[in-house]
Amino acid sequence: MLALLLLTPALGGDPPVQRPQAAVTRTQKAPRIDGVLEPEVWSVAPTIANLTQVEPLSGAQPSERTEVRILYDSDTLYIGVRCFDREPAKIIATQPSRDAELDPDDRIEMILDTFLDRRSAFYFQMSPAGSKGDALISGDGADYNKPWDGIWEGKTTIDAEGWTAEMAIPFQTLSFDENGSTWGFNINRVIKRRNETNRWASTTPDAFMFQPSRAGDISGFHDMKQGLGLDVVPFVVGTFSKEDTGTGYTEDFVSHVGTDAFYKLTPNLTASFTINTDFAETEVDERKVNLTRFPLFFPEKRDFFLQDSGLFKFADLGSDLIPFFSRRIGLGPNGEEIPILAGAKITGRQDDWNIGALDTQTEAEAGLDSENLSVARVSKNIGASWNVGGIVTHGNPESGPDNTLYGFDANWRANDGLGGKRTTSSVWFLGTSTEDAPGDDTAFGASISYPNDLWRWSLAAKQIDDNFNPALGFVPRTGIRRYDETLYYQPRIGGAVRQLNFGVADSLITDLSGDVETNVATVKLIGFEFESGDELKFELDQTHEVLEQPFAITPSVTIAADTYDDTGLRTELKTALKRPFSLTASITVGGFLGGDSLRWSTLAAWRPSPFMTTGAEWEQNDIAFDVGDVQTQIARLRLNFNFSPDLSWNNFVQWDSEGDEYGINSRWRWIPVPGQEFFLVFNDTTDTSGSPHPVYESVAFKAAYTFRY
Repeated sequence: MLALLLLTPALGGDPPVQRPQAAVTRTQKAPRIDGVLEPEVWSVAPTIANLTQVEPLSGAQPSERTEVRILYDSDTLYIGVRCFDREPAKIIATQPSRDAELDPDDRIEMILDTFLDRRSAFYFQMSPAGSKGDALISGDGADYNKPWDGIWEGKTTIDAEGWTAEMAIPFQTLSFDENGSTWGFNINRVIKRRNETNRWASTTPDAFMFQPSRAGDISGFHDMKQGLGLDVVPFVVGTFSKEDTGTGYTEDFVSHVGTDAFYKLTPNLTASFTINTDFAETEVDERKVNLTRFPLFFPEKRDFFLQDSGLFKFADLGSDLIPFFSRRIGLGPNGEEIPILAGAKITGRQDDWNIGALDTQTEAEAGLDSENLSVARVSKNIGASWNVGGIVTHGNPESGPDNTLYGFDANWRANDGLGGKRTTSSVWFLGTSTEDAPGDDTAFGASISYPNDLWRWSLAAKQIDDNFNPALGFVPRTGIRRYDETLYYQPRIGGAVRQLNFGVADSLITDLSGDVETNVATVKLIGFEFESGDELKFELDQTHEVLEQPFAITPSVTIAADTYDDTGLRTELKTALKRPFSLTASITVGGFLGGDSLRWSTLAAWRPSPFMTTGAEWEQNDIAFDVGDVQTQIARLRLNFNFSPDLSWNNFVQWDSEGDEYGINSRWRWIPVPGQEFFLVFNDTTDTSGSPHPVYESVAFKAAYTFRY
């Protein structure tokens, strides 16, 4: 594999891409953003209408016509889209809320590569129900930062000809090259009832919407204003809480004010500051049951750390080794909140450099000292395909010995790589230095992948030494060598079955002497993707596990040190999201660490109207061991009300048998105008192990207002 990686420079950069071209028009009259395309305003703009079908028939004419027009003035970019539909009553529009998951709906999606660097872009989406969404794209689609929320307006309407969308994106929301007259641009239209995707540029199944390298060009920009580039966002938070101490309840009310500020040091380099950082509006984690001897991974959900998080991404490592894991900041070992007094961040791009630097100061809390925690990640783009860089973190969030991590990586991404198809690869090295700790504290590896439509394969290898210790990172397993291989064949056959899926995947983990510890082989016997959008697949798993030490899978059941070989058969069914009711169900039968296992889960979603969406989920594990039985359950229920794209009420209830408690997270969000937000959040945790009683309750109010200069 390493030899194959060394050959990649010889493949050179991508050849010239045949990109569609379009013009933008400067307007003297700003359109009224109400979802109605006024002819006297929009008729002056040239029409982009030559979209091409990507799914289900690549290269075919779309079943419905789409027209896109782009205007701008000194302060704002305007985009108007007319989605013709001969059957407007069949348009699927179920979710109007901000940042909704629009997979079940008709929608338009677009990217703006404002620096024309063919690597990064802004992403925007809208649905016929009025939902607005946005994201930041980096690494030519390798990182998709959905939690980014830009300030912009958008409205849609459904009429006798189909549906329309109008968008007004202030230039102050975007970063761009003030001297550039051309931006990269692409647009997708999804007609959900037909599972049809139409696109302007990059219209083959091997291409992805999120790749700026395959976008078209829009030209004609000049004399746009970004202002001072300063956003100041003061906020106020008040929280009432009630907690069971074991001998009674304590009540507390805490209020504080804080400020976030963002300043464009250059058009494409932003400094961010936060004082008295607060995350009252963040949704709680999903509960999980751990049946392994390693810690579970929970994703970051806090907006301050998620914004521009792609600039801190290092190599292509997966979730079993993360050099910088922002959840280490502001959260204790058991998930308790550690107040962040202040933080500063510089993120963006300057010439061919990608820059991410973060420094935070936490408050002493929960037996932990006040700590200064920092990370810096810098990389350089070389040519069209190469990126090389380094990373450094410093500080220990658990108040332990002083800790530093450092690392270097080289990444190659080409649309015309092996066999003339998209290919990516990474080579990387990491080291840690912990005060008063012994050596053997490095990690290194390489990977290569071929993520295309008919054939998909990947190879990866890494070694993690015994004492490798990224205090600001995440690594559940040290003292190992790991090898991962995947190979998938996905032919398109037409008719009722759109695509078949066959494949194998294998993960081999050894100790540093080469003795096998874990080997998991998965064979995708067959998978069906139907023209209707339904999916069905059958998989066979073979697991080889060597336990050197016993471990307690539950307080009453201990797995003995031994070698275990188990086989499992998994079946999964997904019904199409285009229907008001959809279902995802899976069942796995077979062995698990020498026991007989039955594991199943189901997720039912009901979207009766744009006003309400619901989802109910159940996971269960039934495992019979010689030393006892293990049974676990998790239940989750979501009930969301969308009064308008700017007013929503989301409710999330969950229960798990391991903790024997249920939790409620209920959140109101109101956006009266872009840049103003109000939240009302209720949290409750109730112990159900005996007589149900609340363990913790809180009600929080948060208001934030953006001042833009």
